[in-house]
Amino acid sequence: DMYLDTATHKLIKHGDTEELRAMEYKLLLYLLENKGRVITRDELFEKVWEDENTCDGTITVHIRHIREKIEADPKDPGIIKTVYGVGYVVEEGDG
Repeated sequence: DMYLDTATHKLIKHGDTEELRAMEYKLLLYLLENKGRVITRDELFEKVWEDENTCDGTITVHIRHIREKIEADPKDPGIIKTVYGVGYVVEEGDG
């Protein structure tokens, strides 16, 4: 019931359009393109932000905002999962 429209950069959830900020879109797209693989924070800084000097809190805030838009329960995420001390993963079959 949810997909990322790459033509409009919008999230379609249960038939409704959910606006994504530019960085939320880039981050979610990268995670979905790498489904099944743990993505480190360093990789996100390099590939999504193209800046290794961004602080860890920046990613945490963006992930939280994305989870609020896509997860049934953002506090117990089932799509974007945290791999503690490493990064994030969207497991195969999810998202």
